[in-house]
Amino acid sequence: MQRITILILTYLLFSTMLTSSVNSEILAGSSKISINPFPQGLNVQLGGYGERAGKPAEGVHDTTYAKALVLHDPYKNQYLFIITADICHIPWSVVKHTVAKAKLPYLNEDNLVIMASHTHAGLEGMSLDERNILQNQHIGIFDPKMLEFITSQLAILIKDSLKELHPVTFSSKAVEVVGLNKNRRNDKKPVDSTLNILRFDRNGAPWVIFVNYTAHETIMTPKEMLLSAGYPGIIQRIVEAFYPGSTCMFSNGAEGDVAPAGYSGSSAWEKMENYGIALSKVTLEALESMSTNPITSFNHEVLWVELPPKELAPDFLKIAGDEYRVPEEVARSVISQLFPDKAPIHGIRINSSAIITFPGEPISAIGLAVKQRMREKNIEHPVVVSLTNDLIGYILTEEEYSNSGYEVTASFYGSQLGALITQSAYTLIDKLAD
Repeated sequence: MQRITILILTYLLFSTMLTSSVNSEILAGSSKISINPFPQGLNVQLGGYGERAGKPAEGVHDTTYAKALVLHDPYKNQYLFIITADICHIPWSVVKHTVAKAKLPYLNEDNLVIMASHTHAGLEGMSLDERNILQNQHIGIFDPKMLEFITSQLAILIKDSLKELHPVTFSSKAVEVVGLNKNRRNDKKPVDSTLNILRFDRNGAPWVIFVNYTAHETIMTPKEMLLSAGYPGIIQRIVEAFYPGSTCMFSNGAEGDVAPAGYSGSSAWEKMENYGIALSKVTLEALESMSTNPITSFNHEVLWVELPPKELAPDFLKIAGDEYRVPEEVARSVISQLFPDKAPIHGIRINSSAIITFPGEPISAIGLAVKQRMREKNIEHPVVVSLTNDLIGYILTEEEYSNSGYEVTASFYGSQLGALITQSAYTLIDKLAD
């Protein structure tokens, strides 16, 4: 009798495991949409350079897009919405209003992750930030019509991505790329030279290709006044052309102190194109050697971090004053409203890969430390993504904060911000590993 009971219990346990395996097959949907505001007759402010002084863009060099990947675990009834956008940065207003406009019961501010490519010829993030009360053309002027347009487009994008959910398989790969980026603060400082690819296949063919690379889009200078996705746009267009029917998404790594390198051309546009082509070649070669497998591990965690008291860097006026034209007394009063008291960090685990996001611009030393922590937790392919779901400025180590420089003047929470964000990321990694 005891033997029969054990056999029955074993059968029930095995049956439960089988049911769990079948029901937890991950489904996915995807879509893309233009976020070019020119057809709407809107005044387009380009982000990335205070020197443009609010001068409106003169036209379109290439179409800027937002692209969505939705992942659904029907067994847990868990949804995750990932959006990449050809925008300089993503203020919290974009997240909040997109959720409100989409009006979906399973979409909220914690399961929507919006990543900016940080193109310096794309839309100015400050023009989308309803906290921006400065009316300062050097940092961008809030435009409620632009916020309405972008968030309406993103809401449509999300709904379109849900129209067809299909089973997907997955693969990830990291490729070391030599000579295409550098540490702009100091050549002897660390730099993350890894290009990461997350590949989702449907019906045995590449379907969504997520590319992550670390470099400011500063090939485009303040003189370029045409709307453009920059080198991330080149990568996305070439990959999508090579794999018809696919969607290529781009995110930037811990680019706080990282500049592009190794490019050439007779104009900024040609340099940008050649740089994007070089990274596209690396991406396509890596994709050819990848093969996907079923998703057996999928998890998403979000951690809201209470940020330190806000303060201006000691050299703010000396270094940043000429670019942003903000008097010290005004700057001290405004940062309290312009920047948040708390911000989210997201962790996404898919099989042997994981993504940690930052609501600002971490430097390479922080990105590399977070990647190392993931490896120590047996996460084979670690990815870090900057400029996601709000902007808290540059995120530096205490050492780099003490060294001053441009990045420090755009860091608004004092010398301990980097340590706090890094430790918070470690906490999130431990949750993903468990």
